[in-house]
Amino acid sequence: MRLMIVLLAFALAGCGTSSQVRADYARATSDKFTYEVVNTDGMAEEGLTILTSRLDALLAERGQRAAGSEPDAKKLTIEITNYYMRPGAARWLVGIMAGRDSLRSSVRITDAAGTVVGHTEINTKNATAFRTTDGLIADHAQEIVDFATGARKN
Repeated sequence: MRLMIVLLAFALAGCGTSSQVRADYARATSDKFTYEVVNTDGMAEEGLTILTSRLDALLAERGQRAAGSEPDAKKLTIEITNYYMRPGAARWLVGIMAGRDSLRSSVRITDAAGTVVGHTEINTKNATAFRTTDGLIADHAQEIVDFATGARKN
């Protein structure tokens, strides 16, 4: 039993998401969002698909995904500034010694006039073998939407 607790503690210790708010955003419940992902660090196409699918689902679930023609929609510009995922075999064979998966982005919210009204930096990482790449990217998308919609926990 103790061994299971120790293993669980190690599995959870290497996972996490952190964010640094550069300019907090004054949210309104009526806000709707569009987004653009700027892939400056060569995130794999599969990872981009997971990220955009999760962003679409979360914004729609909260009723805050803008239709293409909404003039007052805010725009999320998500710039991928760091993307590193360990190969699956390395993750399982050597775990933390193979490095850690990480996804970092700079997220800016602009209004219809193009003025930046909110900005945060988000860093999601995983040092264990127990967490999937899909889960890490989904958590990153969650943090982005939480910042934009006000659901972020401080």
